[in-house]
Amino acid sequence: MPAAPPKPPQPSSSSADPNAAIARVTPDLVRLLQDGVPRSRAAIVAALTDRHPKDEVQRTLMRLAVTDRLAEHGGGKFTLPRAEEPDVA
Repeated sequence: MPAAPPKPPQPSSSSADPNAAIARVTPDLVRLLQDGVPRSRAAIVAALTDRHPKDEVQRTLMRLAVTDRLAEHGGGKFTLPRAEEPDVA
């Protein structure tokens, strides 16, 4: 049997693609967490995969957590960060 021809190189993914996915998923993720109830990564992914691909939800969750746009609590649960109260001196 002859060898299969080599596959053409895959185009490299630009940073615009993940950034676009994060921009699409973020509003739905924020709406989900607006009630203040801490949710696990699995619960967040399950709640949003009917509207967004699983990998995009996971990537968005990770990006928002790393940039402190989400607060991570014990047990790996996430919420929106609490608004900081102004100093009253």
